[in-house]
Amino acid sequence: MTEPLAPLVPADCDLRGLPWMPIDTVRLLDSDLFALATGEEFKAAVALWCKAWQQVPASSLPEDDRVLAHLSGAGTRWKKVKEQALRGFVRCSDGRLYHPVIAEKALEAWGHRKAQRVRAAKRWDRHGNATASPPEHATAHATASPTAMQGTGTGQGQEIKTPAASQLASSPAASPPAVGEGMNGHDPSDAVVERIPLVGGVEFEVRQSLVAELDRLYPAVEPVQTLREIRGWCLGNPSRRKTARGVKAFITNWFSREQNKPQRVN
Repeated sequence: MTEPLAPLVPADCDLRGLPWMPIDTVRLLDSDLFALATGEEFKAAVALWCKAWQQVPASSLPEDDRVLAHLSGAGTRWKKVKEQALRGFVRCSDGRLYHPVIAEKALEAWGHRKAQRVRAAKRWDRHGNATASPPEHATAHATASPTAMQGTGTGQGQEIKTPAASQLASSPAASPPAVGEGMNGHDPSDAVVERIPLVGGVEFEVRQSLVAELDRLYPAVEPVQTLREIRGWCLGNPSRRKTARGVKAFITNWFSREQNKPQRVN
């Protein structure tokens, strides 16, 4: 009796949140499925591939006809399309059905995702050391290259002047406060990572706790660089800046668009 195959991907292979699945068009068009399946069978097969990509482990499906009828969209016609819809899937020792081609692509994507998480962890280690003291971070932000941020004054851009640290110390009103600054009892260890310019000259403080949540919700997006891009966009588009009430939705919408962009899997 033939021993069942070992699962084709690790048990923790999780590609949820990565909606783009690579398809080898040459292999697909040369496949028996494409040659033999009816339109209904082909539709059910593609639906199962997409569902398998989002399962854990990725590239697998539960061996349950009721669940497969639902996942394939075939419903009561599942028995009619089952043979072709499951063409290529194999049963493995964990009791799940795996598709070898999808598993191959899933392993590549999983490798990229794990590498991205390692890079993110290293960034956080460096970032945590760099922003251990929130007041120092704020001072550095306020005094970094003030002339580099000045406009021409000719109408080509808004002139932005950053006061020196001594001016801030002697005149608290010289610079608009950031939204939430000195309010809400922020944990001193929850350092400010970036500041987003808003309407009215105030800024929204993006703190480490929010960045960590964005990194969890949008794992395909590099959070710190993306926040810099958002800040740059707001500096370049002063008339389109957001209010304090709408800035969080603006940030999450930006991250969501980045998350859903097709990710290259080489």
